Amino acid sequence: MGIGPGGADAIGVIEVELIRLVRHLETFGRRSSLYVRVDRAGYLAMRVLDSLGPVSTNALALALHLDASTVTRQIAALERGGLIERCPDPADGRSSTIALTAEGRSVMGEVEAERRRCIEALVGGWDSADQASLAAALTRLNSCLVESVAVPARRP
Repeated sequence: MGIGPGGADAIGVIEVELIRLVRHLETFGRRSSLYVRVDRAGYLAMRVLDSLGPVSTNALALALHLDASTVTRQIAALERGGLIERCPDPADGRSSTIALTAEGRSVMGEVEAERRRCIEALVGGWDSADQASLAAALTRLNSCLVESVAVPARRP
């Protein structure tokens, strides 16, 4: 157990602060207009799809670390909203790939700009070193979370 500044139990502080963060993010999401056209899960799927380019549902599920049935539901909602489209897979005419539409790219850009504005409002007063430290810590935490679900749970 790591002891932090002032004798605080670092793991205990992290545990409480993570649950508080999740609660604050849920409250923020409900009170904002960010996710009117696309929900948080759909937005993340769109961001990943944008970085990958047209891919199969299975490839998107793998990149999101989700099962294909969950991603299929997200894709269906995005497709109904006109944000993504299915295209015949040039390598295999029996299957399809999914890609962002122009409207999807536009909506994704609007949500990204608003999210960035909100984050800037929260941490804009921090110096650049603190912002970079938070970015690095969040990246590392997310990597550890992905690794923890990829490896079978260890039993004590």
